[in-house]
Amino acid sequence: MSDPIRIESLTPEPLPDLQRVSLSLSVSGLPAYDPGSHLLHFPDMPSLEEEVQETKPGPSRHDPNVDPFLDVEPHDQRTAGAQALERDDRPPSPYPDVTLSILDQRGNEIATTYIVEHKEPELDFTLHLTTFEPGASYIARAEMRMHDEVIQTVQVPFELSERT
Repeated sequence: MSDPIRIESLTPEPLPDLQRVSLSLSVSGLPAYDPGSHLLHFPDMPSLEEEVQETKPGPSRHDPNVDPFLDVEPHDQRTAGAQALERDDRPPSPYPDVTLSILDQRGNEIATTYIVEHKEPELDFTLHLTTFEPGASYIARAEMRMHDEVIQTVQVPFELSERT
């Protein structure tokens, strides 16, 4: 049995302008990811070869009235509904979703980002603070979810000050 997916570390580092915080996230237990593999197969998504060979007359895939993922016109609800059902049959992703955020002293979220299907064991990310007070205490938080269920939350307190 493989190791469970878990956050190993979360390291906040205020940048010199004290308006941004760099977060380093380390995650273990992720399934191996090979972009060329067929681990995640989406049958409704056309391959590059299919797009090149497509000669069907009609609106362009870039037309704002055509959903590029469904490749149907908006008025064709029957076809769109059938394709939506096919997408619901996909196997669940083996990768977690991660929310990275910064909380102020009162617990208010002042910066956040959401990562869908996180695949990297190491990640560096910069969050821009909407409000900031140099010298104040803050909390960096990483919340990992798998299939809409929280599997781990890590919180790290830090001071918004320039490191020497």
